[in-house]
Amino acid sequence: MKRILYLIIIFFIAMFTISFTLLNSQSVTISYYFGNSEVDLLVVLIVCFTLGALLGVFSVLGKVFSLKHEIIKKEKEIKIAEKEVENLRALPFKDEP
Repeated sequence: MKRILYLIIIFFIAMFTISFTLLNSQSVTISYYFGNSEVDLLVVLIVCFTLGALLGVFSVLGKVFSLKHEIIKKEKEIKIAEKEVENLRALPFKDEP
């Protein structure tokens, strides 16, 4: 069921993109430091969107890696604690006189 929902969502996104492309098919002039260039508006929008998405992903990657490292560290601590609990359960119980 999830696959069908994802396919429907992708279909609507594709239709929206195609209609947006057809409505905005004019050329724009991009001025560089060394010259000018005529580019289709859709290309400019896709490049800007892609660069923004990549910058967003790269800005989050550092935090993701640090959290993954912390998870690995905590899992090791949990394993050590579980071994310690198991060793304590294996010890015989002593009564104090």
